[in-house]
Amino acid sequence: MSDTSPFHIARKDEENLERNEAFQAIRDHLKRQELGMDAPSFCSFHRHACSTEDQAVFRLHRDIIHTLFLPLFVLHTQASQIASRTLPSQRASEPERAFRGEARSAYAWLHCILTEEHDWYMTERCPACIVLHILHSEPTIRFVAVACMLSDRFQDLELAATKQQLPAFDFWLDALESAVREDPFWGHAFWPDIEYRACGLADAVKQLMLQCRELQAGNPPVQPASSVCKTTVSYRRETTVCTIPLKPSSFARKQLRMTREEQKFLLR
Repeated sequence: MSDTSPFHIARKDEENLERNEAFQAIRDHLKRQELGMDAPSFCSFHRHACSTEDQAVFRLHRDIIHTLFLPLFVLHTQASQIASRTLPSQRASEPERAFRGEARSAYAWLHCILTEEHDWYMTERCPACIVLHILHSEPTIRFVAVACMLSDRFQDLELAATKQQLPAFDFWLDALESAVREDPFWGHAFWPDIEYRACGLADAVKQLMLQCRELQAGNPPVQPASSVCKTTVSYRRETTVCTIPLKPSSFARKQLRMTREEQKFLLR
């Protein structure tokens, strides 16, 4: 277990965060949350192993992670509410049916990661453990990458913590890339693959946001007759993404596929 954060950001990026009112409002909220906790903020290991400076860095990085996760959590909540209003009662147990194609895949992915990593994305545990958990598995790395890629697309979401504009987090994507490449387990060869997959998921989440707006406006998206293969310009590269509408299935089966996918990358 490490006693220092694997992520590094430039001083100018820290200064930009310090000047951002929305980010500082979220930091103040997390600080009040820590003060209200009965147990110490850091676990027993990091409370003794980390210096005061390292703990401050972990807190800053925890706050960045929380800020990144907040819009995705809000999007999933809003999409679930829209789906419950759109679907007939007999299909309410499978809210992903309200969406189509890439958007359906994005909703299923969001539901899986937010269900399986509930304690992590709520960021209510040891700040150091939360930060270090990013490199725990392929899905958690990809989740953070997607959140970074979409950080400038969530300005119209109604965030509970603040109505101010959140900053873009391109710098954190760079920090994530460096941490993955320098990690002794993942290494240089893993990053291009995770970036490619994250770009596809980011495009799918954009489709989910678009279809949510269509459903809210009373214009349900038309179901496609067949699979669609198209070229899209993704973050940092141009990629060809083939999208296949998901067959109706339970979230348990989706979570199983997600687990198998993670095991595949760990074996590699």
